Amino acid sequence: MILAVLAGWLGWVALPLRALEAARPAVRGHLVIAHRGASYLAPEETMPAYELARDLGADYLEVDMQRTKDGVLVAFHDDGPARTTNVAAVFPGQEKQNICDFTLAELKQLDAGSWFNRKYPERARKGYAGVKILTMAEVLDIAGAKEKKCPVYIETKSPGRHPGFEKDLVDLLQARGWLGGEAGGLPKVIFQSFYSESLVKLGELAPKVPRIYLILPEVVEKEGGWGKMLDRAAQIGTGIGPVGTLCWPWNVGRAHRHGLVVHVFTVDETWQFRLMTWFGVDGCFTNRCDVLMQYYGKPPAKSADEVLDGLGY
Repeated sequence: MILAVLAGWLGWVALPLRALEAARPAVRGHLVIAHRGASYLAPEETMPAYELARDLGADYLEVDMQRTKDGVLVAFHDDGPARTTNVAAVFPGQEKQNICDFTLAELKQLDAGSWFNRKYPERARKGYAGVKILTMAEVLDIAGAKEKKCPVYIETKSPGRHPGFEKDLVDLLQARGWLGGEAGGLPKVIFQSFYSESLVKLGELAPKVPRIYLILPEVVEKEGGWGKMLDRAAQIGTGIGPVGTLCWPWNVGRAHRHGLVVHVFTVDETWQFRLMTWFGVDGCFTNRCDVLMQYYGKPPAKSADEVLDGLGY
């Protein structure tokens, strides 16, 4: 009985892997997607986090995109700045406001790094204190600073608060030379969102850029089950980004047979990397890009400490 179950499980994994060889796009393989940069070792979505992930050799820098009150695209995950900045001290009474309620000049007054040193003293560095919230243009500068560009994986956050920011993003990418082509054999840009409407808009504006539909269990329920959700994902994009608890081999297999790639979020432990690999995923969002690179057999040329020291942090 056990052997029969195991054989059936292996079939679920092997079949989609064979089927995808001809059908899936260039975002296949064991991708290392640096979630908010190398965010285990540096303050998330800041210059040190992205520089570290880039120089370690991550395949993609993952970025959460929002827009300020005065129309500037910025890299920031949370709806508001309270968790990862000193906004309560700089703008008392405004700590519960959203990113879109602040101008860029106001956000640039905030310290986006000292919280990391306080929360993780074993990983703290003096150079993290005072680091700033980045604009999307600054993230692109970091990603493109080396001879070989590091591709970027951009999430449109809370599009209801930022109407039309998809066009702003595509215009920025076009102006900076990031639309079209590859870097290191990978598409230079991937779009992602929990919001299908945002992916549809991005598909209309930049149809050649891969689009990933991010998936939570409640989304599966809302869409009427895994099969219907995959139908929707295939209509609007290139792949799905499910939370790890959804990445059972039978789910991954069905996604592959829909022609979709599967990039799982967010996994940081070696046992999780092993499990997701066995289950057939095509890449992982991780806060520990250095560890995932080791697991995939492409270790960084330098340690994280050596890279950070060299960068002056």
